[in-house]
Amino acid sequence: MPGKPKQPSSRLASNLNPQKLSSLATTAERNVDPRICGLLDAVRRGWYQLETGELFIGFKVTSDDIVLDVGCGEGNAILFCAKQGAHVVFSDVDATKIKALTQKANESQARKVEGFVCDTMPLPLPDEYATKILSTEMLEHTSKPEMVLAELVRVGRPGAQYLITVPDSRSEMLQKPVANPVYFSEPNHIHIFDKEKFVRLVENSGLKVERYDTWGFYWTVFMSLFWIVHQQDNFDSPILDSIKPPYHPVLQSWSNTWAGLMELNGSEKLLESFDKYLPKTQVIIARKKLIR
Repeated sequence: MPGKPKQPSSRLASNLNPQKLSSLATTAERNVDPRICGLLDAVRRGWYQLETGELFIGFKVTSDDIVLDVGCGEGNAILFCAKQGAHVVFSDVDATKIKALTQKANESQARKVEGFVCDTMPLPLPDEYATKILSTEMLEHTSKPEMVLAELVRVGRPGAQYLITVPDSRSEMLQKPVANPVYFSEPNHIHIFDKEKFVRLVENSGLKVERYDTWGFYWTVFMSLFWIVHQQDNFDSPILDSIKPPYHPVLQSWSNTWAGLMELNGSEKLLESFDKYLPKTQVIIARKKLIR
């Protein structure tokens, strides 16, 4: 799951219906699209909670918020926030993705939409602009993550909440021997963060860490298998764009297995253990200090 693999399709995220998606995970009679499986797994672990308006557990978005997503990619997170009626602001270096996302956001319940093509340094925003800031699977791509995070702190209002994710070092090290070299080269993953390094990066920016979590065992295994079955491929476009049908039988089998496990009664503790010991992603919810 390169880049932002936990969020495979902006169309899926914007039309998220857990009950409807769950009906697709009956693996005895049909194959489950690996991206659908990943989305179901994300919901299971606390992402995209439509009933509560939480993008992730503990990170609630309302219509009063101004939400900034830096390195938004296809925009799954920002479309969820738009669905809550928030003012959404997003940036990416890919002009095509910004254009497509702007169109989708303008068709949503968002009260205002702003999209920018930029590389974050600097952001075309004034100080203390946003109330919620997202940086999901982006810092590992930047040459100077400390400076990027400082810029995100600059544009957050006092008391603003931050949702920051990076790949887990255990997943990265598992993939490294089998991954295409481009995956660990610019503009892809040029930093590997263990928990201590990640927490220190966030705290050194002046933010207070409110929660640390991990998830994504499904994607750790999927991507490790992905590199093996695609070892002869050339990756001229973003690697995320390469995760599409038709899927190799090994990848399809893994997705069917995981979808079946999610439906199996009594499996939740086992799935949580997998996410704890070999996660794909680290998650931090942090907050900018109030001015006294």
